[in-house]
Amino acid sequence: VFIHGRDQQKLDATVAELSQHGDVNGFCHDLSSVQGCTDLASDVKKNTPKLDVLINNAGVFSTSQTYTPTNLEMTFAVNVLAPFVLTRELLPILKKSSRVINVSSISQHDGPPTDFDNLNYLKGGWDPHTSYGMSKRLMALYSKELSRRIDPLVVSCDPGTVKTKMLLAGWGEYGIDLKDANNEFTLATSTELTSEDDGKYYFGDLPHDDVNDVDKGRELWKILETLAGDQCI
Repeated sequence: VFIHGRDQQKLDATVAELSQHGDVNGFCHDLSSVQGCTDLASDVKKNTPKLDVLINNAGVFSTSQTYTPTNLEMTFAVNVLAPFVLTRELLPILKKSSRVINVSSISQHDGPPTDFDNLNYLKGGWDPHTSYGMSKRLMALYSKELSRRIDPLVVSCDPGTVKTKMLLAGWGEYGIDLKDANNEFTLATSTELTSEDDGKYYFGDLPHDDVNDVDKGRELWKILETLAGDQCI
């Protein structure tokens, strides 16, 4: 098992705890940059010739409008562009039998209509819930488009309303305990998923209408491809 964190001390503590149950490696990288994503993928590829399951779970909920050094809105950079880059870089070790699980959210319904010309909110309209909700809508849309392009099974999901620092910052103290949040684990281990499930969104409400829009999926892909640089899928 490989896990990622952005705080080395916390990552080390988590690896130590999980290592009681099996072989666990942790890698510390900043996923708000393309370089950080490619460095993480490089570390993973040095340690295994194959990934059975890739879970794109890293995400942020920003309470202030923040931008990366490359002038990308932080929530978009971490929640949308990072999974795109990481998955692209790990494709050589993702086999046809592998699974990619992209963590979206029921929050994908929050905010105004999708505006690909305002992903950085330079035309205004930013607030924490709009930014987060849009990023999770785009994550589900990206997941659907990815399923059309690669052999491994690709699904997205709502992780559940889980008591985390993110939930506390944005919605208050409620929800289920972390130990009860099994949606990703269920999708990672289920023997019932087949090729018929490719591209589906699981748990919570039905996905936003945009998620099934083929043209919007292609448009998002082109944007991510440009931002990521290099040759893409």
